[in-house]
Amino acid sequence: MGKETIVTESDVPEDVREAIAAGQKIIAIKLLREATGIGLANAKVIVDRMASDYSRQNPEQSAISEESSTPKLLFVMVFVAAIFVAWRFFLSG
Repeated sequence: MGKETIVTESDVPEDVREAIAAGQKIIAIKLLREATGIGLANAKVIVDRMASDYSRQNPEQSAISEESSTPKLLFVMVFVAAIFVAWRFFLSG
């Protein structure tokens, strides 16, 4: 068995904290894994816990990040629908 790495919130690098504050949890997990060498599951648990703590401490900021992601999601959904319609059109013609 490999050596177990223990990472506490005080060990989390600043760039990971910034990604969490920006609502970029996937990037935060990637950065945390690169910085510490911990596994995916452990990194996800730490980032999720820190994101939850951050949103409790900064409710206004978490509401802003949720609002800013809504137009992006809508754009992606419309884009995917347009591709599907175009695919169906060209497939039937």
